[in-house]
Amino acid sequence: MQKSSQEHEWRCRKCRSLLGVERSGRLHLKYKDAQFVVEGTVLAVCRRCSELNETHSCRQRDARSIARA
Repeated sequence: MQKSSQEHEWRCRKCRSLLGVERSGRLHLKYKDAQFVVEGTVLAVCRRCSELNETHSCRQRDARSIARA
C-alpha cells in the first residue's frame, strides 16, 4: 500500500512480505521492539521464505544517478 509520494514499501521479491518502509530517503525497519532507521544499501533475509533481498535508500540512488551522469 502506497501512503504518499514520500513513502515506499520494501517487500520481499519472492513472497511479498513487508520488510521495511522508505520515508524521506531513509529506510525504516522494525522487528518486535527493535526499530532501525538506515541509509544506503541494505540486505535482508526474509523471515517468511528466507529469500535474500537488497535495496538502496533514495538518497543512495540519487547519489548513484548523479555519479553516472
